[in-house]
Amino acid sequence: MNKIYFFLLAILLSIQAEASNYPEVLFENSLMPKSYYYSQSSFAGNSWINHMNGHLPVVDSVFFTPGNSLMLNYISGNEGEWKSVIHYSSDYGHLPKNNDLLIFKIFVSSATTKTELPNIQLAQGENISEEVKIQSFIKNYQDNAWLSVEIPLKGIGNLDNQAPISSIIFKQGTNMDGKEHRLFIDQIEFLPTKTPDMKLTGKAVLSSVEAHERHVDIMWQLPLTPSIRYIKIYRSEDNQNFVPVAVRPISFNKYTDFVPRTNVSYYYKIAWVDYQYRESPFSEIKTAETKLAGDEDLLNSIEKSHIAYFTNETEFNSGMHKISPLVSDAGISVKGTGIGILAQVIGVERKFIPRQLLLDRLKKIVKFLGRATTYHGAFPELLNGRSGKPIMTDSCEIAANIESTAYLMQGLLVARNYFDKESADESELRDAISSLWNGVDWTKFVKEGNGYHLYSVWSPACSFTKSAPIGGYNGSLIAYLLAIASPSHAITPASYKLGFKQPLKYVGPAIGRLSTSVSDTLLFGKNGEKPELYNRESFMIDSTYYGIRLVAGSVQTSLIEQQLPFLAINPRSPIDSTVNYFDNQCDLSMIYYRAALDSGEQFVSITNLLWPYVGKDSAFVNRFNPSAAIATYPYTPTIAMEALKNYYRNLGSFLWTEYGFRDEFNFKDNWVSGNFDPIHQGIVPIMLENARTGLIWNLFMKDPDIKLLVEKIR
Repeated sequence: MNKIYFFLLAILLSIQAEASNYPEVLFENSLMPKSYYYSQSSFAGNSWINHMNGHLPVVDSVFFTPGNSLMLNYISGNEGEWKSVIHYSSDYGHLPKNNDLLIFKIFVSSATTKTELPNIQLAQGENISEEVKIQSFIKNYQDNAWLSVEIPLKGIGNLDNQAPISSIIFKQGTNMDGKEHRLFIDQIEFLPTKTPDMKLTGKAVLSSVEAHERHVDIMWQLPLTPSIRYIKIYRSEDNQNFVPVAVRPISFNKYTDFVPRTNVSYYYKIAWVDYQYRESPFSEIKTAETKLAGDEDLLNSIEKSHIAYFTNETEFNSGMHKISPLVSDAGISVKGTGIGILAQVIGVERKFIPRQLLLDRLKKIVKFLGRATTYHGAFPELLNGRSGKPIMTDSCEIAANIESTAYLMQGLLVARNYFDKESADESELRDAISSLWNGVDWTKFVKEGNGYHLYSVWSPACSFTKSAPIGGYNGSLIAYLLAIASPSHAITPASYKLGFKQPLKYVGPAIGRLSTSVSDTLLFGKNGEKPELYNRESFMIDSTYYGIRLVAGSVQTSLIEQQLPFLAINPRSPIDSTVNYFDNQCDLSMIYYRAALDSGEQFVSITNLLWPYVGKDSAFVNRFNPSAAIATYPYTPTIAMEALKNYYRNLGSFLWTEYGFRDEFNFKDNWVSGNFDPIHQGIVPIMLENARTGLIWNLFMKDPDIKLLVEKIR
């Protein structure tokens, strides 16, 4: 089944909303609404369309499947025009097939005839199909009822079968009556013409419900029945009156329900749903009793949900981290896999996942990596999980990525130290990890003649043509430290001070350009490459903000980016005699917190203080990242815990998911991210656990090669 999946910007202040980025489902559901469809609306002349900041609103009172739909409220006027573009959530879109149907549900709640309905077009990047009249594909038309629209793709003109569909355009039709119309849209999907039609007669199986303070995890066992299309979840507070709260695709075996209150008993049952939306007999009813959680229990809940992102979003063939939730997509992330290994080690230690499960997954990963494409032992960032080959097609972009490789090796080294038993399985894993670790030739990512800076990528076709020197107070630290620590292909320890601590910013080609700064640096390549001009930036800043002295780092960049160096490297270790990294991280975290206090953005009566801002640019000043604040827990535990409770208890209705907190949100723009990012999902459990037990820090720092690192640098 290939089901289309879109997002609309939700009205966060007026409804409880939860977006999702799960496979094959357009309107993923939660407590009240489902997902956000991402839409863009416009109108001209005497036409009119209702929107919120250019986006169509989500309505939680009318829906075909729980718990929301998209509302299209419009007037089609003479010499006017309106349209709303609903975007496919995946970067890859939907590749059309000749026997595909475009199917969606509409509910007309106004005095609207068939001829007054909108037209639609399909967009494939810049290519736009011919217009299709919705009215031509509705049988038994009536208002105030959900109607099914089924449009064969083969009948849509100017549609390219070789290009993915990126969006659907609802637009003004030919009947320009000047009247106001309102209709609701739900369940947009692409399905084959023929789908399983066997009626579901067996009872659904609800495995368990697990109550937390404000959310309940509902798990089920799915039989191998081709007619099952969705799982529908029902909830009750009295064990008598059940209401549907969500549907989930068959690729999931869990749903997280963020409930209205704590210290309440909730009752759940589920049903299987087939392709005709007929439901199976209900499962047995199970009870969940939510209770106010203490700090330790709350931290456990947060860690467990974030770790689930990595255990669930695993590519089947390779065991690596998927870059897309779509079942058919085998793209994997090398960097995301490295971060995911750290998170899953915590999951084993906390007994959220079995030790053997992670051991087997790691064995699959190292076996896959052993046959995957590498250049000088380093990996591209994106690989095909089936073939092990790079995903990129441009010859210069088919390249090894040294930072992604470093994050992968960081995770593998932690695993090598965690799985330390003398069993054959664990010994075999350690040997395989050591082979991959020793195989990376870090020296090949330093330009000949420039000596100290690592370069981001190296391509066998284009060498360093599309590469840049890395360094500075950011995630590149782990690449330098591992390159120096390598037992087989180490770069000079001087690269820490003369490369990492002397970051370079690209200025332009050196030819015809005059140097105006003492910090300008010429970098030359080999084989006649033209010299390039870079500017050396300061690593040590020694500045004061809000009365707090900051020795290194920057308040003008992402706080998360400046937390990444210390996922596994303990900032208390004496790597640098001039910078106490732990104290500096404490100061940096407090400065971001004080900046939020100073801004006055407290959204009185809605929530407590929100921090940190995603960026200082005015275009982003109202965007917030929950993970960044929570990840400061090792450095500023009190205010980080306050942020965690605020995001969970006050904003959890739209921020909390099966995978923990969402990426970013913006109250003033009525926006919340529908995507998940492995960095943001992983940094929360990693830094919480480092603060609580030091687990990842201790495992990494006890590695024999890392133990020698401090001596090499100092």
